[in-house]
Formats: sequence, C-alpha cells, structure tokens
Amino acid sequence: MRDMGSRLTPEQGKIISDINQYLEDARSISLQQTRQDRDRRNFYALSMVLFALGNRLIDLGRETVYFRGYAGPEEEIRNKAIFKRLSDYNVIDPATRQDLIHLVNFRNQCSHHFHEVTKEDLKGVMDSLPRYESYVFLLREELNRTTLITRRQMILAAGIVLLVCILVCIVLFG
Repeated sequence: MRDMGSRLTPEQGKIISDINQYLEDARSISLQQTRQDRDRRNFYALSMVLFALGNRLIDLGRETVYFRGYAGPEEEIRNKAIFKRLSDYNVIDPATRQDLIHLVNFRNQCSHHFHEVTKEDLKGVMDSLPRYESYVFLLREELNRTTLITRRQMILAAGIVLLVCILVCIVLFG
C-alpha cells in the first residue's frame, strides 16, 4: 500500500505492505479457542505469521541500513547487527532494538527448534506488535528522509550551476 506522500522504492513499499498484512493477520488469529484441534491449527498459523513478520522486519531494517549508507554494499550484516546499526545511528531506541533481537531469536527458534516454541513465546512476540509498528513507521520516515535529502541536494546543485552560469555571463558580457 503506497500512499501519495511516500517516496519509497517499489521493493520498500512491498516490504512494508507485507509487514502490515502480517500484523493484521497476527491480530486476527486467536489462541483462546475451546476446541483443541482448532487451537493447534491457530498455534501453527500464528507461529508462521510471526516467523514471516520477523523475516520482513529484518528485510526492512537491512534495506534501510544499505539505502541510508549505514553499511557499504560489500558489507554483509547479520540479522541482529542490523538492529545494532540502526540503534547506533539513532534510528531506533535501545528498547526497540531489544524487542527486535527477541524477534530474531524467536524466528531462529521457529526455524531450527520449532518443537520448543510455546504459547508463551507467541504471546511475548504478540505483546511487542505495537513496537514493531512503531519501528515500521520510523524506518519509513528514515527512508523517505533519505529521498528528501537527495532531492534537496540535486536542487541545490542545480542552483549552484545556474549561479555559476549567471556569473560567467556577467563576466563575459559584462
């Protein structure tokens, strides 16, 4: 979902759209069912939605780190280090960083030790959904800010070139 005021690339817009869908999906899945088989299906469904959410939040962080130049294109950054880099550049606060690291740990647990995931693990991630939404908002602003700076720099450069042309004309035709 790309709004008119957004200057995101199509990939950045897709990542944010996916995140918003996963946030909506996560909130729609209840683990408080009365039938055991339905409860198990919801547990599996919510686990996978939160796993996918974690992947896309990591993708958004990585995209922001590279797009803003907080890491060089040749530099490979591990998942948790993405959030450290964003924190080091004051894009996110330490509490958000910790919640995102917790999400990476959950994601890794789903990936490698799914049999150990509990309802309490899911509840812990669900409790952090508002902070993840705030993270998306901050990174969207950060990505848009980058575009605005680049646009301003181009306008400034064009203005300088125009000024130089005027000065050259004054000197030559005086």
